Amino acid sequence: MKKIIEIDGMNCSNCIGKVENLLYGLPQVEDVKVNLEAKNAEVIFNSEVDDELLKNLIDTGGHYTVKNIQKV
Repeated sequence: MKKIIEIDGMNCSNCIGKVENLLYGLPQVEDVKVNLEAKNAEVIFNSEVDDELLKNLIDTGGHYTVKNIQKV
């Protein structure tokens, strides 16, 4: 399963690493690709993860705000 998470507040390579570390902390995450220009993270999961959990994880993990989560 893949989700695209739109994230506001990312503006440097350190942000990429921080968001990747936050997401890789979840056991369901298999792969993360953060795109700084598009301001999103493409995440592949091995099982279902609640969107509210993802939002809370990223929103409280730094100065980031999740704008949208899309399942693709």
